[in-house]
Amino acid sequence: MEPEPPDQFTDPAHDAANYPRPSGWQGKLVASSPTQARRWMRWGWLAALAWWVWNTGLLLVWLVASVIPPDPAVADADPPVPARIVIYYGVEGFVVGLLGLGLNARWRLAALLLPVVFLITRIIALTRLEPLAFDVRALLWVAVYLLLLFLFVRGAQGAWSWHRFTHPEYPGRQ
Repeated sequence: MEPEPPDQFTDPAHDAANYPRPSGWQGKLVASSPTQARRWMRWGWLAALAWWVWNTGLLLVWLVASVIPPDPAVADADPPVPARIVIYYGVEGFVVGLLGLGLNARWRLAALLLPVVFLITRIIALTRLEPLAFDVRALLWVAVYLLLLFLFVRGAQGAWSWHRFTHPEYPGRQ
């Protein structure tokens, strides 16, 4: 006796054959199924959540470090982190986290704003707040930023695809 194959999800609303991709360049930007759109949105909002947790952790470390007085015996102690950087990272992490929650709620506006806000804040942070020193560590961070930006763009594509799958255009409606 052979084992029976698992039941396939046959809901017509989630069947990719019922929703063909649009022709042209728009077809290359949308997901091929609602499952793929949900996966793209999930990875996008998890990346936003991770970025928010990272920035909140940095914010807490900087706040605790600013309360602890420096040891006078150490001559080359690190200078304290300026308050403008602490505030910037706190606000940026909060905004990216909120936009990530909006992406998880399948809001198209939040999905579009997430990669745009992240790109603008990273450009500001790399050019205005932090000195650019190109070394291995800087290249690693640029790779992390590009990965996060890719996941945010995919999340936006997933949100728009999800809207397309759940709100199909009817042939008679113009």
